[in-house]
Amino acid sequence: MERSMLNIRLRDRWPNSKIRKITKVRDVIQTIKKLKWNWTGHIMRTDKGKWTKDVIEWYPRNGKRHQGRQIKRWEDDLPKGWRRLSRDRDKWKELGEAYVEGQPDQESGC
Repeated sequence: MERSMLNIRLRDRWPNSKIRKITKVRDVIQTIKKLKWNWTGHIMRTDKGKWTKDVIEWYPRNGKRHQGRQIKRWEDDLPKGWRRLSRDRDKWKELGEAYVEGQPDQESGC
């Protein structure tokens, strides 16, 4: 889409990084990961009994998914020990930047 915005063809051989600098379009996957990370930290720091905390800690009962698919939970994308680390806001923010930029997305194969 960004190539079509700039009227650049593939045979012009422009690298994606150069096109991204010109269009200034944000990467959708990174934005989603950042929002998920921030929301998870916010919910885990609350002391109130909210249903949202139950959603984060939910485990499927019957474990049935389509054939070949694994049972995926909210916390499967988060690093180990994330519950303890979410209490420290500054540490959580540092880890969030590394989580968003450093981890390749497993579903897209990056």
